[in-house]
Amino acid sequence: MSDNPFIVAMADLADFVAGALGREPAGQIVVAEFGEPLRVLLADIPEDPGRWPSIARAFIGDVAELPATSKGQRSVALLVYARDGHGPEDADTYTAVWRHLATACARYGLAVLESQFITPTHWWTLPADPSASAPGPGAPRAAGRQTADGHPVGGTEGAAGVVADAVRAFARELEAGHEAAKQHIESLLDAMLTGRRDLEELADPEAAQLLLAVQSGDVLHTVSTYCEPEEVTRAVLLWSRVACLCVDPYRRMAAAPFTLLGAALLLDGDVPAAAEALLLALEVNPGFEQAQALMGLVALAELDQVIGAPVSVAESLRASLRKWREE
Repeated sequence: MSDNPFIVAMADLADFVAGALGREPAGQIVVAEFGEPLRVLLADIPEDPGRWPSIARAFIGDVAELPATSKGQRSVALLVYARDGHGPEDADTYTAVWRHLATACARYGLAVLESQFITPTHWWTLPADPSASAPGPGAPRAAGRQTADGHPVGGTEGAAGVVADAVRAFARELEAGHEAAKQHIESLLDAMLTGRRDLEELADPEAAQLLLAVQSGDVLHTVSTYCEPEEVTRAVLLWSRVACLCVDPYRRMAAAPFTLLGAALLLDGDVPAAAEALLLALEVNPGFEQAQALMGLVALAELDQVIGAPVSVAESLRASLRKWREE
C-alpha cells in the first residue's frame, strides 16, 4: 500500500497505519508486511467469536498468496485495533483474536515480528495477560502524546491568528531590509538555544517568527548545528513549542520544527521519540527531505542499540555538526 522511503519504528506502527489510511481502523485487523514497499492489509473483526478462527485462516491465507515484497523469510506485524468504546479492560478479547492470527501466520510461514493491541490513545504489546483486569497503562500514541512543554502536538487555540500576524510582520521586516530581518532571527535563535533567554520569555509572535524562519533550508541547517548537550536540551523544548503553532492552514509548516525536534532527540539519545517526531514531520509533509534523511539515521541508531556499536550514530552526527558549525 505504501512505498514510503523511510523505515517505520515498531512503536509508531499504529500511528503510521492510521495516517496512511487517513482514518483510525477501529474494529479491524491490520497485517503490515515488511518489504519494499511496506504492504498494509485490513480485515474487519467479526463480532461473533466463533468466526474468528475461520476469518484468521482466510485473511492470512490471502496475505500469504500475494507476491512477496522481500527476499527470504516474509515478516509481518499484527495490529489489532479496538472497536469504538473499547479500552484496555477488553484486552483479553483482542488477545484471543490475535492468537488465531498468530496461529494462521505460523501455518502459512509468515514470521510475526511485532503484535499490538491498539486504542485511539495507547497501544500494548500482545499477547496481553488475560488473567489481569487490565494490561497496564500501555504506551501513548503520537496522537495522544504531549510535547515537552505540555502542549498537545495538534496545536493551541488561536495559533493560526498568531502565525498569520507573524507572516504579515515578517513581510514588513523583509521590505525594510532582508539582512536586518535575518540578523534579528539569527540573534533570537542563538539566544534561545544557548540559554541567554529562557523559553518562558518567548512570546507567541516570536515563536511564530522562528517557525517562518526555519522554513528556509539555510536557516534549518544553521539551527541544526546547535548540537551541544545543553543546546540540545533547550532545542527539544523550543521546537516542541514552535510546532504547537502549526494548526490549519499552517499545518504543513510543522515539518521543519518536527524535524529539528527529531534531530535534537536523536542527539539526546532518545531514539524512539526521535522516530516519533520525524514521522510527524513526514505525516504533514511526506516529501520533506531532511526528515527522510534523519529517519535513515534513526534506523541506524536502532541498530546501534541492538549490536552495541562502539561509536553511536548520535556521536557521529554531533561530530559532523560541530565541524559544519566551525566552517
